[in-house]
Amino acid sequence: MKRFIVKSVMNKYFQAAWDLYLDSFPIDERRELGVQKKIFEHEDYVLEAFIFDDEFIGFLAWWRFDGLRYIEHMATIDSHRGKGYGSRILKKFISDSNEKIILEVELPNSETNKRRIGFYERLDFKLNQYEYQQLPYRKNGFPIQLLIMSYPHLIDEVTLTKFENDFKEKCFHGFITC
Repeated sequence: MKRFIVKSVMNKYFQAAWDLYLDSFPIDERRELGVQKKIFEHEDYVLEAFIFDDEFIGFLAWWRFDGLRYIEHMATIDSHRGKGYGSRILKKFISDSNEKIILEVELPNSETNKRRIGFYERLDFKLNQYEYQQLPYRKNGFPIQLLIMSYPHLIDEVTLTKFENDFKEKCFHGFITC
């Protein structure tokens, strides 16, 4: 499996990643295209496309923070789900980092959400039990109640609060006006 960094909408893998992004995430959990174009300008944002046998299989979008990495979005195409590609992508991401890793998951109020949490737990992510709201990803959007998972250990409330403040400043300041 190969991975390629996507730094603009002109990259040959961007459209496949964008189409998967639109198909995989509800409208309140995704950016508009114009905002995504601006996000590419941020030095701490990384979008990686994953290719296997010359076929696009998925993407991972993440941010660098002081002392941690935040996985913002990850998806594999439907025809490749359940084949271990998501695990391989995350294992590679984990092995490339010596920092804490965090990501958001939906509340475990459906079988799909419970399976997703289980997927991350099998990769040694820990489910934190703090109240957490994802900031709106679009103008006039609404915050979403989610949970934070972390690797390799649970995080404390101080770390979560620092992340929330840094995330708001780094990822939203100048990009989204709510």
